[in-house]
Amino acid sequence: MLLCCCWPLGKCAKVLACFDFMIVAFFFYKSFILLMETSNDLHWTTIVSFLFFLGFLVCQALGFFFIVLAARKKCARYCLPRLVLIAGLTVCSLIVLIFMITYFAGSAQSVNNFLFRVYEYFFGVPLTDADKVELKHELRYYGAAFFVLAALFFIYNVFALWLTIKFKQSLNEFEPVPTEPTAPQLAHNPAYAEPPLKSYPNMA
Repeated sequence: MLLCCCWPLGKCAKVLACFDFMIVAFFFYKSFILLMETSNDLHWTTIVSFLFFLGFLVCQALGFFFIVLAARKKCARYCLPRLVLIAGLTVCSLIVLIFMITYFAGSAQSVNNFLFRVYEYFFGVPLTDADKVELKHELRYYGAAFFVLAALFFIYNVFALWLTIKFKQSLNEFEPVPTEPTAPQLAHNPAYAEPPLKSYPNMA
């Protein structure tokens, strides 16, 4: 983000798109390795995470491809896939950030009980009171770390969205058409006079 202060807008937009693609590709690779290692005893969470990162990787690849194409072709509309992707991530990170604020603002007890019920329903393991007390402390630490990550992710997405919009606007700038004549003008002879128009008598 600091280097973007010195780089051109097009280069910054391409670098951020490439960075996002590489991060998602790394998580996709990890989910694929986990899927292969547990292929004999698959769990639904492994399949869902693999499909999620696969779809996310495709979206990031399209955004990266079109932002590079926009820089090469000088076409602003090619920035739209990347803009839609970043706008969606910004909205999602904002929702998560608001949820974490409400969690620490007083709704931690109800959220923890909801998470306990979800865990017991999907994994079929009942939690004792001692387990719930221990998990409440762990969830508080995890929640604080997740809140920091959500805040940083939101700031990053806002910066990437602003940068991509500025890059799109730079491609939309009006370029004046040259007014210089492309063909040589015919020489004008001031001594030449056009012949007078013929007049016809009125036959009425």
